[in-house]
Amino acid sequence: EPGSTFKLQTAAMALDSGRVGINDSFDARGGIAFGGQRISDFHGKNRVLSVPEIFIYSSNVGSARMALKVGPQGQYDFFTKIGFHSKIKTELPEVALPLWPKRLSEVSSATQSFGHGISVSPMHTAAATIPLMNGGKMIPPTFFVRSRAEADALAVQVVKPETSEKMKYLFKLNGQIGSGTRADVAGYRVGGKTGTAEKIENGRYASNKRFNSYLAAFPIDDPQYVVLAVLDEPKAEK
Repeated sequence: EPGSTFKLQTAAMALDSGRVGINDSFDARGGIAFGGQRISDFHGKNRVLSVPEIFIYSSNVGSARMALKVGPQGQYDFFTKIGFHSKIKTELPEVALPLWPKRLSEVSSATQSFGHGISVSPMHTAAATIPLMNGGKMIPPTFFVRSRAEADALAVQVVKPETSEKMKYLFKLNGQIGSGTRADVAGYRVGGKTGTAEKIENGRYASNKRFNSYLAAFPIDDPQYVVLAVLDEPKAEK
């Protein structure tokens, strides 16, 4: 499960759809209930949040409300465009097909918005981030050297260029004043998004075991690199 790094894709989906604007706000007070299931924030601000605030405070409630504004079918269509519903093709065949809920529903759409209830490979997450940083063009990943001209010939426009500009802004903002400040290495101008996901053991979530990740791009004003770092069961140092 990608956890909150997936909020990048959710924000991009919402903004690219035209149904959500960068200056819009959503009610993040309390939570959202779906029958016996409730979505809440880990460190909730318990107030109305703007789209940038939803991103830098990593609000599950805000992300879910943005996803619901687009709707389950719109979310499915966007995730298909950026490769999350197909096996990624590289020179290395051992990359699994993403795992998704079997049917579209508001509850599955809401939980997917913050990276829960789904499983995607790190390669999928990194590849789907590239169009959000490069002006909107999806480029198939490769392990071999490839020229810029060869990459451009394979590129497919999947999001609007203005959506990419907004995502770079959110990445930069989170690197400066949000959860990514410790990764903002001097001279590199790093933007990014943190994520935490509970590990699944024997079909159940293990409350004391986690994947922690950081999805980053730099230099954020004109990204040349996307990096996804994942820590498996990190332990605090003394």
